[in-house]
Amino acid sequence: MPRQSKNTPKIRANRRQRAKGTFALSRVLDIVQNENRQLAQKDEQSRKRVQELEEQLEERQEQVVEIIQRNWMREEEHSRLVVERNRLRARMENLEKKLYK
Repeated sequence: MPRQSKNTPKIRANRRQRAKGTFALSRVLDIVQNENRQLAQKDEQSRKRVQELEEQLEERQEQVVEIIQRNWMREEEHSRLVVERNRLRARMENLEKKLYK
């Protein structure tokens, strides 16, 4: 086996260095797991919010449809009443003409 010179770094780590490396690695692992938990919580919160918004949107769409239907019914009733009013006016004019002749 060739001898290492003083300037060449040692390949083997001593116990303290290995322990520090293991500690650092476990610390990094803890950080990554914590971040993953936080991201999972945020993801769940976002999914719930999206579901709530979709439900609200569906309710509002139903309300809009109901409002449009009511407005359409009002317009139909208004048109019917205008036609009836005009028919009655025309009938009244005819009766007045007959009366004054």
